[in-house]
Amino acid sequence: MSTHEAGSGNRSMVVTFDMESQARFLPIVRATVGQLALVVGWSESESRRITMAVDEALANVIRHAYRGRADARIELQCRAGEDQLEIRMRDTGDPPDPSRICPSEASCEGIGGRGTHIIRDVMDAVSYQSGADGNWFTAVKRLRRQA
Repeated sequence: MSTHEAGSGNRSMVVTFDMESQARFLPIVRATVGQLALVVGWSESESRRITMAVDEALANVIRHAYRGRADARIELQCRAGEDQLEIRMRDTGDPPDPSRICPSEASCEGIGGRGTHIIRDVMDAVSYQSGADGNWFTAVKRLRRQA
């Protein structure tokens, strides 16, 4: 894990994880994401929701992209800015099947598929891309300050 503060006019903190695809590392990520969300300005309740969305995304990579393999790599970058939190994750497992990523809970039938609904419900923007360098998951949550 590494952190740094950008020196430009836009203050930010970036935390990067390069980890094995093991669930035992998820509590460390959850604790870090929760604290970053609090620093940006979300309430404790909303910070928990953001943390749950990131946890779901990581669990999906472990479960689906890597099919439970514990020796694969996941790269995760969390960028906390003045008014948003951006999560970028890369894996080299099986690419996500767009037809199985449910856009809403109501359209999901059977067991599973609800994790992606939670992610989309909590985060403001979510994207999945696959390419030669792996699978990329990006999610952004913007802070709406009270005037």
